[in-house]
Order: sequence, then C-alpha cells, then structure tokens
Amino acid sequence: MLQDLKYACRQLLKSPGFTTVAVLTLAIAIGVNSSIFKLVHDLVLRPLIQEKQTHLVSIFTARVGANRTFRPFTYAEFAALRGSPGVFADVAATQFGFCSLGNRDQFRRSYTYFVSESYFSLLGAAPLAGRFFTAEETRPNANLPVAVASYALWQRLGGHPDFVGSQVQVNDRQCTVIGIAPAAFCGVTATIGPEIWLPLGLVSQLSPTRNLLDRQAAVLDLTGRLQSDLALASAHAHLAALDRQLNAATPFPDDGVRELVLTPPQRFNLSTSPENESPLRPAAALTMGMAATVLLIASLNLANMFLARGVARRKEIAIRLSLGASRWRVVRQLFTEGLVLALAGGLFGLLLSVWCDDLLIQFLRRIFSSTFLSFHAQPSRDLLDFAVAFLFCLATTLVFSLGPALRSTRLDLVRDLKTQSGEPAAAGRWNRFFSVRHSLVMAQIALSLMLLFSAGLFLRGALKASRPELGFQVTGELVANIDYGLTRTPGAEVSSRQQALLARAAALPGVERAALASLAPYYTGSATRLVFPLGSGSADPKAREAYYTAVTRDYFATLGIPLLRGRDFSEAESAPGDGPRVAIIDDRMARSLFGREDALGRHIALSENDARGQNPSRELEIVGIVRSPRQNAGNEVAPFRLYRPLGQVKEANTFLHVKVAQPAAVSAMLDTLRRELRALDPANPVLLLQPMSDLVNGNLTIWLIRLLAVIFGVFGGVALLLAVVGVYGVKAYAVERRTREIGIRLALGARPAQVLALVLRQGVLQTALAVTVGVGLALIAGKVLSPMAYAANPTDPLALGGAALLLAATTLLACWLPARRAARVNPVEALRAE
Repeated sequence: MLQDLKYACRQLLKSPGFTTVAVLTLAIAIGVNSSIFKLVHDLVLRPLIQEKQTHLVSIFTARVGANRTFRPFTYAEFAALRGSPGVFADVAATQFGFCSLGNRDQFRRSYTYFVSESYFSLLGAAPLAGRFFTAEETRPNANLPVAVASYALWQRLGGHPDFVGSQVQVNDRQCTVIGIAPAAFCGVTATIGPEIWLPLGLVSQLSPTRNLLDRQAAVLDLTGRLQSDLALASAHAHLAALDRQLNAATPFPDDGVRELVLTPPQRFNLSTSPENESPLRPAAALTMGMAATVLLIASLNLANMFLARGVARRKEIAIRLSLGASRWRVVRQLFTEGLVLALAGGLFGLLLSVWCDDLLIQFLRRIFSSTFLSFHAQPSRDLLDFAVAFLFCLATTLVFSLGPALRSTRLDLVRDLKTQSGEPAAAGRWNRFFSVRHSLVMAQIALSLMLLFSAGLFLRGALKASRPELGFQVTGELVANIDYGLTRTPGAEVSSRQQALLARAAALPGVERAALASLAPYYTGSATRLVFPLGSGSADPKAREAYYTAVTRDYFATLGIPLLRGRDFSEAESAPGDGPRVAIIDDRMARSLFGREDALGRHIALSENDARGQNPSRELEIVGIVRSPRQNAGNEVAPFRLYRPLGQVKEANTFLHVKVAQPAAVSAMLDTLRRELRALDPANPVLLLQPMSDLVNGNLTIWLIRLLAVIFGVFGGVALLLAVVGVYGVKAYAVERRTREIGIRLALGARPAQVLALVLRQGVLQTALAVTVGVGLALIAGKVLSPMAYAANPTDPLALGGAALLLAATTLLACWLPARRAARVNPVEALRAE
C-alpha cells in the first residue's frame, strides 16, 4: 500500500494542472458539506447536554381532559418535585424574563434567566471563572444582588481578566458578577440563550409583580434529571403518586385535574408547553441533501476527469497488464490516486469550512445583536467533524475513481498496445452523444439547474421579505423603546411619565406627530388576545386571535396606517382612568367576525390569558376600522389587529413613534430626541432609539431568510461553477481528440463556420436535453422547499426561467470556446497531430 501511495503521488505531481483542478473542486465541495454538517449537527443533532443526556428531561404540567392546557409551576410545586427522590435525582427551576443591561447612557434589553442553585450543575456546566449561585442566594426574596455572566457578555464588555467581582447594572440595580459561564453554554436551549443569569432570590426585586412566595405565582419552568436506573420511556409510570400530591396541594380551585408530562430537553422551546421540534429534522435533511448534491456534482466532474485521464493512459495500462500485473492491482493503484486527491481536497476543504464557519458565526451574532437574545455558539472542531470529512473523502473517491478505474482496465490488449495514445476508438453518432463522459456532464447540468432554481426561490423570498407591503410608513419615522417596568417606578407614576414624555416629544421643532404604543411592528416580541364577537346569535362564537396593542391618539396618523371607517380614540377615551371601553380593529378581522355586516358600533369581548386559562373581560365597542399592518417579515398576510386606548390599560413597556416633518432631518432628530429624553428624566430606561427603517431592516426573520438565501445561493453558485468547468473540460478534451478529423475536414474544403457548427451542435442538443431534465428536478425540489422559503411559489416562473437561462448561457459559452478553437485549427498542423 505504501508503494501505491508513493507511485500515486509521483503520477499526480507529473500532472500539476489536473491535480490542482481536482483538489480545488473537491475542496469546495467537501468544505461546503463540512460546514453544513457542522451547522446541522450543532443545532439539531448534538445532544443538548453532553453528559448523561439520556436522563435529562423537561417537566410540564398539563390539564387532563379535552381542554389540555399547560401552565408554569409555582415555587411550592417546584419544592415538592425536588423533594421526590423516587423519580428525580435533581430538579432545577427557571423563570424567563427581561431586564436592561448597561448604564444610564446606554441600556440594552436582554433576555434573562432567574435560576435555582442546582441549575448549572444539573446541566453539567462548570464556571469558566468564579463560581455559580448558592442555595442562600436563590432562596425566595433573598435579594442578594449577584449575577453569572455569559461568555458573550464578558467578551462584549471587554473580556477583562478582573471581570469577576465587577459590577453590572441590571435594570436600576448594581449586581456583582460572581462567575462566568463556559463559552458555548446557553442553558436549557441550544445555541441561543441569555446574556446573564440571576438567582431566583432576585425575582421580586427585578420583577416587582412576581413573588415566588405567593402560592398562586405560577411562573417557573422546570428541568429535571431522572434517577440513574429510570429511563424516560418508563418514567411516566412512576408519576402517578406525584400527580396526586400536586393536585391535592394545588392553590387553584378551578384548575382541574393535572398531570406531569416529561419530554426530552426542548432545544428551542421558550414556552411553558412542549413543542413539536420534528420539523427541524426535515429542514436539516433538506439542507444536507442540497449540500450532498453539490458533492455529487463535484464527484461527477472528477469522474469525467478520471475517464479522460484513463483514456490518455490506455497504452500505459495495457503495458502493465501485458507484463503480468493483475487487473485488481491496477484498479487499486488508480483508486489510490483518487484517494490521495480526495484526502488533499478534504484537507483544504476542512480549512475552507473553518473559514466558512467563522463567517457564519459572525453573521449570526450580528443578527442576534439586534434582539434581546444572545448567540452562544463557538466555532470549534472535534473528532466527529474530522471523521465526517474523511467519510466525505471516501465517498467521493468511490464515486469518481472506482468506476473510471474499472472502465480503464477493461482493455483489448492487442488493439490498445498498437493504438497511439489519445487516438479515439470508432464510435457512432449516438454512442458519441450518449458516451459516459457526456452523460455525466448532462447529469451535472440537470442537478445544477435544480440547485440554481432552489437558490432562486430563496433569493426571491429574501427580496419579498425585504420589500413587503408594510401597511405603515418608515420614511421620516423614529422609534424609541422606553420600559418603566425595568425600573422601580411606582405604577401610579408610569402613566404620568408616559404622558409627559409624549408631550415633550410632540413639542420638539421639526416633529409633525408623536404617539405611544405597547407594540411596535417588526420588533421582536408580541402580545395577543382572543377576541369574541358579541350579539352574533351563536351560543359559542368562534374566537379570533389578534395582535393586541395599546395606543395613544394620533398613533395611526403618526405611522401612516389608513383609517378606513369610523374614528380615532377621543380625548376622554384616551385619558387615564376608567373611560368608555372602546376598541379599533382591522378590516380583515371585521370581515372575519361579522361577515358583510358593518362592524362599527358592534361589541366584542377579550379573553385575557393567565396561568390558569382564560378569564373573559368586559365588552368593548368598536369605534374604528383600520388597514392591518404587518407585524413581522414571516407574515405572508397581515395579522388580525386589536387596538385599545393606552390610558385604559397599564403598559409599562411602550414604544414612542415620532414622525419628522422633513425626512432628511431624521439623523439630526435622533440626537435631539435622545437629549430631550435624558433632560426630561435622566433615569429614563431608553432601550432603543433608531429610525423605523433600521428597525424593519434589522428584523430577525428577515435576517434568517437572508441567511437561507445566502446558503442556497452558495449551493447554486458552486454547482454552476462545477457544471461549467465540467462542460468545458469534456468539450475541450473531445475537440483535442478530434483534432486530426477536424484538420482533414478543413483540408477537404470545410469552412471554419461549418466546423464551429459541427462541434457546437452536439453541445446545444446535450444542453437542451439536460436543461429539460433539470426543469423536472427543479419542479420537484420546488414542491419540497416551498414551505421553507418565504412566500415561495413552487413553480416560480421567474426563478425557474432565470435559472434555466443562466445555466444554458454559461454551458453554451463553455461549449463555444472549444468549438471556436477547433474552427481555427491549422490543417497542416492538425494532420501532423497524433
């Protein structure tokens, strides 16, 4: 075997051009596949917790019966489950919340976990520096201001070695950093998590509306580790006693009978109910399938190159066989040459994938920097990544070298020993048209068209997501997020401060209008309510889920949302207090609730969601109907909307919308508005201040759609490049082998144009056949990929036509270049050619 390796290296070094093209082709294909496998493995396949992951479970509580609803746990229930050694070895509690990180000059809204003392040990984490929480710090109402920072937060704040022991401002409190979590640790979710962890003992201080000692404060999510001798499949049989214990001690008389539900750790679930994460696997499989198609195209390309190389070496192989070498010995030697090429390509592919991974990580970090989530993945390689890369190398070697090796050793020794190197054997027109090399090229073209069409679908989706019909104005609009819920501002003062802030902003020179709202379009986060029509004559009217926004007067005029019928809220309705209970809805919900009847003056009821279910509120009168704006780039249609006066509800977190009279003055107005907000109240928790256009363009969904477009665009671009290289290589080789024939034709009077047409005709027909097959494959791919692509038409004529024209044009160009060279052959030199 060592002798084969040495000989293979010598042979490849003798052909530097062939070796370079082959290694680069494999490096691109293997690099793409390694990067995609790394992404899929880290997000979908890798166990959430590396150690004893089979015993880790997410714990939920569900109401038994037809109305199977889920709710969080109370602290008393958490204590009861933690003290049940028969089922759980340990249980950790988590409460998800929001806080502001920073100082009075710059706040940042951040997603935060309040956790119990066993949280980190349960998940198998050890501190990178410092320590984690103690039982005393996590005791309810302990109020000890300590925090554990994520690695990402440490790096964002400078990565100083003395960070442990320093102070960070959380809301309006200074907390001491006692530890730093490991670099890739994100807790009970995969890859995406909080920037900071706080002890449960701080809940009542930083979230004043929540008190863990309140028996009805169901605010905790639980994660547990089963006993070592208990598997998840059999654990439910041991929960009956715990179910009875929790039902007997429930603080909710109308809660009904409940039962515990155990699931494997939820990788991306931030809700209180188990979610079906199975769609992730088909999406991951599709992405890997597209990457594998790129690898297949590269393998077909290399197979063509090896077939051509085998033809050029027919006489050498015939001599070796005639001197006594066995066919298996020659096949092994040719296969070894392919394996050396594949390993070299795999090595460069790994280096390329590391670079791609770093670019992808930086891209994802930039995406999540505009949200209150933190991206914790760290680019790293382990033995599995190297093993997978080696498997890619082995698979490509089997595809591109074994078949050509077997074909090259199937010789007629007498004929091939007499044949000059490179001289073609006799072949009919159809045999030449459907030769192995040409068939492989046509397969490359068809597969490349499928990938190009897939890239076109995602590119079209990204363009639609970036330029949708918003339903509101972004030009000349500013938005600021001020959340008094992150400070200890008394509830009675919140409304007066909001009114003062609104009046100050509206009075600024150059401001046309200003308004407050509890929800901003295209901002991460939402609030929904169930809306019931009243007086419909139905005993059980069907509810509609609507985005719920509390707004001040002039909100619709400020954002340019058309008021179709009715009126805006009046001064009396908008004033703080118990004014007339009114609402404004959008036209789509008006049609859905009342059909062709006029919705103005009709009454509706809301269902306020709480921990125990639904609690219908008093009725509201509809006084206006507006056009529904989009809430997110992921909405194919605008959602149902419900608006209420801000004065009638308590919303500490609001968005200030400012419409500037001169759109060109938006940048200058940003600094003016920031100074005025600070002058009004230096403690104002301003978490966001930017043009509305930046808020829309920075939407997380838009960036994720763009990421998919980039990934599939890379697939399509690599496939196009490999197809063009393959077509050009085969045509150039075919022309070179027919040099003598072409010289004879020219010597007998054929014009260069006739020779050009002769060579080009075959390429045109082969391209047409391959594109036809590729269109069929593209339509199949469109059916599969359309659910993943934003607002995608699985038969999008523009994407399909553009992909077909681009591929046909480039492949025909690759055919034309060798044909042009053939038409310029000197007959004298051609007749002398071997």
